[in-house]
Amino acid sequence: MRSFIPLNLIFLLILNSGCQKNKREETNKIEPLYKESKRVLKKNEILQNAFHDIIDDAEITEKIIRLLQKCDFPFRRCLPGDSIIVLRENNLFKKLTYFQNPMAVYHIINDKGFLSLSMKYPYITRMTVVLSGSINSTLYESMLKRGETPMLVYKFADIFAWEIDFATETQNGDSFFVVFDKVFCDSQFVDYSNIVLVRYKGKIGDYHGIYFKDPSGYDDYYNLKGESLRKALLKSPLRYSSISSYFSKRRFHPILKIWRPHHGLDYSAPAGTPVSSIGDGVVTFKGWKGGYGNLVEIKHKNNFKSRYGHLSRFAKGLFLGKHVKMGELIGYVGSTGLSTGPHLHFELHKNGIPINPLTVKLPRAPSVEKKYFKQFEQKRDSLLAFLNNASGQDAPFCQ
Repeated sequence: MRSFIPLNLIFLLILNSGCQKNKREETNKIEPLYKESKRVLKKNEILQNAFHDIIDDAEITEKIIRLLQKCDFPFRRCLPGDSIIVLRENNLFKKLTYFQNPMAVYHIINDKGFLSLSMKYPYITRMTVVLSGSINSTLYESMLKRGETPMLVYKFADIFAWEIDFATETQNGDSFFVVFDKVFCDSQFVDYSNIVLVRYKGKIGDYHGIYFKDPSGYDDYYNLKGESLRKALLKSPLRYSSISSYFSKRRFHPILKIWRPHHGLDYSAPAGTPVSSIGDGVVTFKGWKGGYGNLVEIKHKNNFKSRYGHLSRFAKGLFLGKHVKMGELIGYVGSTGLSTGPHLHFELHKNGIPINPLTVKLPRAPSVEKKYFKQFEQKRDSLLAFLNNASGQDAPFCQ
């Protein structure tokens, strides 16, 4: 006799078979394995070398570099501390993220061998801040106690760099005032900008800095008379150091034990502190010079010459005959030559004769042009009115 299987049982068998098949497929399916590697760009490191090191695939690396070159990637703006993050899927390159700061984040994605470059579109906000306070110990410490970063201190000091030597001319009780914008990216603080008004008042005098951009596009900081705050030479080659020995025609030498002239200033600072050129010029000497130790000599316009002695080492790329810019790094504080400890010996010469850097009067950069002076006056007066109405407390407000 034939045996018959009920239809409902056949349906159950088919259904059960299908379920078993799906389970086997799910069991055989392997989830992709992701691995992330991170690398921080080192000092003096070439970006291409860093890519080769972290990606470890010459072909992919070359494709990435060619893509960045085609897209005008700012290679020269790459700095130590920038981050490179590589994501691999099943040990194959999937994505590279280059992080400079919250406003500059680049993504390179590998889609089946096709590389594409994208950049994060940041959400930028600004907040205008009025900051005022008095000096206790140093400008640096006083501003940091007000909740700001060293970046603002440097910007403030740079504006007055030709007028005030903050290493020697500030005293407790002096006051400062500055109006600026804080820049935020995705609610994270990233920078200071639009410093439109600065003031420093103390025993050395009452100094103002007004930012003004004329209709031709030329901008600068000016005093209340419309004279540029910039001069031919900076007042100091170092930031926030103290003078241990002044310009003198007769000083007792601590090593030679004799009385002799000291035609310069000695700035005491830790070994390795960056030393900058006080002005545009040409390097006329770089090397060892007796008691000066490692010395750099720079010739400037108007027959000025500056000398920087006892350096521990020279800046990379510095050579005899090189044209340097004002503020450009030329070396690092050391204790070479006849020196009792780390410091910078700084000299300034005029027409071949040593002069006191603290008392010399230097020519200014151009003042506001006469045809734009009315516009400068309007901006100056509005900022001074704001200054006079300020309460002296921090007053942040959105703009």
